[in-house]
Amino acid sequence: MAIRKKIQNYLLWQKHKLRINELTRTHPLQYLFLEVTRKCNLACLYCGSSCTGKAPGSEMAVAEWKELVQQVAGQFDARKIMVAVTGGEPLIKEGIFDLFEELKKQGFRYGMVSNAKVLDAAAARALVKAGMGSISLSMDALPEVNDKLRGRGISKKVEEAIGHLREAGFKGKLEIISTITRPAIAHLDDMRRYVASLRVPLWRVAPVMPIGRAAEHPELIPTAEDIRYMLEWIKQARPDGMVPSPEFSEEGFVGYRFEGGVRPYLCQCRAGITVGGIRFDGRIGACPELSDAFDQGDIHNDDFKAVWDERYEVFRNRSWARKGPCKGCRFWDVCKGGALHLYEDTQSPFLRCLYKMCKETDGLPLAPPPVQEITEQAIDPELQ
Repeated sequence: MAIRKKIQNYLLWQKHKLRINELTRTHPLQYLFLEVTRKCNLACLYCGSSCTGKAPGSEMAVAEWKELVQQVAGQFDARKIMVAVTGGEPLIKEGIFDLFEELKKQGFRYGMVSNAKVLDAAAARALVKAGMGSISLSMDALPEVNDKLRGRGISKKVEEAIGHLREAGFKGKLEIISTITRPAIAHLDDMRRYVASLRVPLWRVAPVMPIGRAAEHPELIPTAEDIRYMLEWIKQARPDGMVPSPEFSEEGFVGYRFEGGVRPYLCQCRAGITVGGIRFDGRIGACPELSDAFDQGDIHNDDFKAVWDERYEVFRNRSWARKGPCKGCRFWDVCKGGALHLYEDTQSPFLRCLYKMCKETDGLPLAPPPVQEITEQAIDPELQ
């Protein structure tokens, strides 16, 4: 049986590598991020984009976003593209529901990431009317911890928003996204039960990245032991039949022990391969979590399809990342240097390798970190 399992795993990974290589060669646009604003009505302690109550520089107006949506629909098959509207907080963008209506009109499947602060009954009804297909609400920990990280009273707003969406008849995909900081790891079991009590069927978790404001708060960043504990916990929780089943985020190869067991897919950073994106000011890139170094053009000067077809070499040829610990790694063919949001640019070393962190803790006794007090409270941007 052991030999059979090894053969099955070998064939599975060979098939996976062939599939990713073919996607890289053909690069079909399947997912498009629209970062409609960097302005936010929260100022989370760990925000990777360092969002505040003010927009940084020149933001595209909704009229410009609608023109872009029309352009993309005319150049691609809108039915084959999922659009993710992100921020900042999309719901505070002036005219945002006009953009939602345009996405619906052009035939895109689309969803939104929101902090829920202004997702009231009227907004819920408008989202349903506009054909919103998926809504991801951000909530990172149990209410007491979450409110310290994100802002006073925000947990209650998430609870209320879920109720408003149900009352409005929302039938799409509803999930909670949790950015896991160190203070939250000790409460994963309780957090799962809390999400279950809200009757939200999907829960996606991601360890906070040491970028943006999180880089100023090292006490919030999980250690190697924390990462290993978190992955072991998810691996045990996923098959137990309880809803929600926690799903780990994409952050590169996490080792054969966890691949296939902590998320419903194998490692696959597809930024610039099947994933494109437009930043708040019109710059063309991929995932909005990537640094400016990975921008490929500007929608005001460049045709998006031409950029998608002719550029993005830095995404589709990852040989530049094969240095440092990656240079001699035997898993290079399946990992390709991990998720691109962990690189400042093509010259800098990547911020962390979860596989390496797990290897470093292999054999060590695992336990959640001790409960720690959050000494700094997130400030309401309106009070800054």
